[in-house]
Amino acid sequence: MRIYLTKYETMSTETTKVISDAVFPQRVHWFPETYDKAKTGLFQAPKRIADRLVTEDMVKHVCNNKAPGKIGFILAGGSQVWGTGGVPLYDQCLTNSLAYAYKVEVLNVTNIFGARIASPLHANDYVATDASTCASSLKVLMDVRHLIRDYGFDRVYVLGLEDSITNTVMNFFGSAKANICLDDEARGAVPSAFDSKNGGFYLGQGGVLAVFESERSVLACDSPVAAELLNAYSASEDNSNPLGQRPDGQGYKKAIEGATHGHPLTDVRLIKTHGTGTPINNLSERAAIEHYFDNFIATSYKQRIGHTVGASGLLETCLLLNDIRKGSIPEIKNRTEVDERFISHPQPAPDGLMLSLAAGMGNIYSAALFSYHDYYKI
Repeated sequence: MRIYLTKYETMSTETTKVISDAVFPQRVHWFPETYDKAKTGLFQAPKRIADRLVTEDMVKHVCNNKAPGKIGFILAGGSQVWGTGGVPLYDQCLTNSLAYAYKVEVLNVTNIFGARIASPLHANDYVATDASTCASSLKVLMDVRHLIRDYGFDRVYVLGLEDSITNTVMNFFGSAKANICLDDEARGAVPSAFDSKNGGFYLGQGGVLAVFESERSVLACDSPVAAELLNAYSASEDNSNPLGQRPDGQGYKKAIEGATHGHPLTDVRLIKTHGTGTPINNLSERAAIEHYFDNFIATSYKQRIGHTVGASGLLETCLLLNDIRKGSIPEIKNRTEVDERFISHPQPAPDGLMLSLAAGMGNIYSAALFSYHDYYKI
């Protein structure tokens, strides 16, 4: 049973804005309008993003091309609860631009939010959410494969979405020194990955809504095909630190082995890295990739759109498919060395398979394998 990615909508920005009143002042990729009226408790920032992903064109695609069989919906949210840590704030507690001042308690549990988005897409045979942190939107592709191959589903929607520009998230990443804060910038820090000088990322706000369909549904609906999902796999690693990574890349290696099962490693020519640019991820991800592959090019998107947390894996995959259609794979920004593999300059899209990688706190690693070269000109 073949599985195809037939349609997707993405939302991200390369524009950064300074959040100076956070505990750890930092630059972020975000859409300030997503917080309009959030302080009244009437809107959630994730809902603002989802509204822009559930486009008229997407709904028309759903209604005019009904899948012949069952339809499912999966929300890859990274976290099970959105908001300021579960404690409502009121006007007198409003301390900075990211602090909500709820007048009413909003329904911010992700499984409730997921059901809200599944309804207009007529996905009423299966609804689920996933909270596998930054690996979520690739990890759920294992579920997509199970639903279509083992349970006869013909269409599964995946919504990758996270409200990462909040006090809670920014404070955590700031205190963990995982992202670049303003004081780091003052010392010359510049976002990049796999570089000996520059590294790190800014947090980002964004999302992706992707449609996966069975071969039967593609033929019945005459759906265009963007790529074929060949395999997906998630794994963990032997590590006592749930916020750490093994420098030998054990978790990445397990995910790669699972995702490439049944396919020659030499066929993988293009790799979308997790690419946070943090020192330990540079070591871990590079060790795993170079253990299995030689003739490849790899890129990263977090230096362009920020780290969109739970949405990042699938969102960046779809952005890469967009760039493949344009014929050029973008370089990893701000590289200081000439590098032909973890590329320091744009390169043509190679023929072969594409591997997408993601990693999440809690020692979760995910990989998905796609075929794109037969479809990207359609």
